[in-house]
Amino acid sequence: MIREFKYKGETFRVNAHGVAGSEEVFIIHLVDDEEMGEISIDRMTEENDRSAPIDAICVMLCDKLIEAEHIDCSEPGAGFVWAEGKRLRDVLPSNDTAAAH
Repeated sequence: MIREFKYKGETFRVNAHGVAGSEEVFIIHLVDDEEMGEISIDRMTEENDRSAPIDAICVMLCDKLIEAEHIDCSEPGAGFVWAEGKRLRDVLPSNDTAAAH
């Protein structure tokens, strides 16, 4: 899945691939459609709550990126929301068995 979302007034893009709970997740901070800072996690091998939904992982990673990059958020109290119409790609099944489920 490649999808944009807003968090704390900032725009981010998530690129997540793999089985739910075991994905590799990449977060990119976007400013005026330009890619800025990036952070990632491999949920299969790195410490995380593997039962957490992808939006919770996005928030966790964004909080780390905001701190590491000293991002001055435009709306620090604003929560997570998917950007409507900004789903760029869904995860495609890797084989016929996966596609049947």
